[in-house]
Amino acid sequence: MPDHLIVLLAFLIFFAIHVLLERVLSLLNSRYIYARRATVPEAAREIMTPETYAKSIEYALTRARFGHVAAFIGAGETLFFLFSGFIPMLHDFIRSFGFEPLTAGVLLIGGYGLTAMFLNLPLQLYSTFRIEARFGFNTTTPKTFWLDRIKGLAIGLVLGVPLLYALIAFILFSGPLWWLWAGLAVIAFQVVMMILAPIIIMPLFNKFTPLQDGELKTRLEQLAQHCAFAASGIFVMDGSKRSAHSNAFFTGLGKGRRIVLFDTLIAQMNTEELAAVLAHEIGHYKKKHILKTVAISSVLTFVGFFILSLLLDWKPLYAAFNVGAPAKSVGLLVFLLISGDFTFWVDPFFSALSRKHEYEADAYAAAQTSAAPMGSALLKLTEKNLGTLNPHPVYSAYHYSHPTVLERIAALKSTS
Repeated sequence: MPDHLIVLLAFLIFFAIHVLLERVLSLLNSRYIYARRATVPEAAREIMTPETYAKSIEYALTRARFGHVAAFIGAGETLFFLFSGFIPMLHDFIRSFGFEPLTAGVLLIGGYGLTAMFLNLPLQLYSTFRIEARFGFNTTTPKTFWLDRIKGLAIGLVLGVPLLYALIAFILFSGPLWWLWAGLAVIAFQVVMMILAPIIIMPLFNKFTPLQDGELKTRLEQLAQHCAFAASGIFVMDGSKRSAHSNAFFTGLGKGRRIVLFDTLIAQMNTEELAAVLAHEIGHYKKKHILKTVAISSVLTFVGFFILSLLLDWKPLYAAFNVGAPAKSVGLLVFLLISGDFTFWVDPFFSALSRKHEYEADAYAAAQTSAAPMGSALLKLTEKNLGTLNPHPVYSAYHYSHPTVLERIAALKSTS
């Protein structure tokens, strides 16, 4: 069998397995959740009423049904881009204007990105203004929705285009070790963005207000000092501008770190619960989870670019998808489209690592505050966000970056 047919067959097999596995797991999870709809789990009964529990199940099932539609549309888009002739047609159209390979490559990737963005807009609109609105979460106005997309596009032009120029320039002009320089450039870009995002980019979308003086601020500052966690301040983000969902996080590096609480979270929790949530986030820092994640991501970045370097000049890759004569920007785009279907099987390993980190951060929070407020905070987050209490174990093992709330509470009880 010719090499290009082997490539094509391998892709179709992995693609089909990926799509079917995701859908089967989702169906399995939906049936598992529905079968347990009658009784609120004992650990959540003090927080979640039967009515809210029923609503959380309906929310999960609705998101699952939407996920089926979105997944098949996404699969169709991938097949369209790979087999419709769109890529060679767009590439030839761009080159007909006389652009050199570097700029033509940037325009090709950018053109694909814009096309994919417009194709996905109906799904985003339906998710935001139908599903999220139906369950009382959406607070995004049409004006905010469209402004977010315009701002995102502008940021992509200002930051993404120069990065894309740099990457394609490395591919074209820096010799056989281009993958090394490209990897270093991407990692450096990510580090710079970790520093600049909370200062420049995130304020374009949300308002960050210093937490007002009072009992909560004093308690959180005492906790941060007790944990030897330096930050530039504690800020409240107007998350309610877009959604009733709640969260907390810290962002930035070094002394530029910011502690950020959603305004919705502050409205839902008492002082000790918010302190436990903050202690959990500090736990991620103290346990070096972020550093470990960045290290793993960096290794994978180099591995990905190295594999790409082996494929860019391999003609069977281009012949398999009938994308025309080999052009490195075309090869880059094909690689972006197919790589996820060859690597999806590693996702459960990263999910497991993330869950391990969450357990460790919970344990840290319990040690710095106590297990009780951490447990009640988790239950309130689940109740207010209509989180799923009883996902199928296989589904959660594959997909969940966090343990289920019942698993986390059980682990917290074992530490007390």
